[in-house]
Amino acid sequence: MLGGMGKMNNRETDENKKRPLSKKTGLVLAIGAGAMVVGAPFFAPALAGPLNSDSLVDPEWEGAVRKHVEKRFFNLIEATDSQKTQLDDLFKHQVEGNRQTREQVKKGAVEVAQLMADDAASDEQIKAKVQEIRKMREQLMDSRVDTALKVRAILTKEQRKIVSDKVIGFISGNQRRFLLRSMN
Repeated sequence: MLGGMGKMNNRETDENKKRPLSKKTGLVLAIGAGAMVVGAPFFAPALAGPLNSDSLVDPEWEGAVRKHVEKRFFNLIEATDSQKTQLDDLFKHQVEGNRQTREQVKKGAVEVAQLMADDAASDEQIKAKVQEIRKMREQLMDSRVDTALKVRAILTKEQRKIVSDKVIGFISGNQRRFLLRSMN
């Protein structure tokens, strides 16, 4: 009789292994995987070890990312050859023009991390460094707005609508909204 009970417990355990994950467990795993994917670009360079140079910004990687984003953007708006040339020049200029500021922001973030670990650093020093970084980020944002306005001037009314719908869908978390509005 006792042997039969042991087999029954094993059978229940085997059935539990075959059962799909609960919604809550699946959600937690999805969020964890998403956090790893989203956080990977930020943590991978930090974990990779020392750089071969003093720079925290890799121009080669930067160019590859810019080209990838441009290609997707050009496909989205069905850009003409003339638009592609104008926009590529604009984006390249923006990336190169902001490289030094982005480098300073990254160095500042490293300094904040070091200050946080330093027992001798005061709260005021940390706040001052964060404020300094915030000002640099505002400069970057102002530059991005200027670039966006220049892009807007290059695009047609229909292309601006496509971009607007895509941005609204991204912000709202409802990518289907883009598809629904574009069908009207």
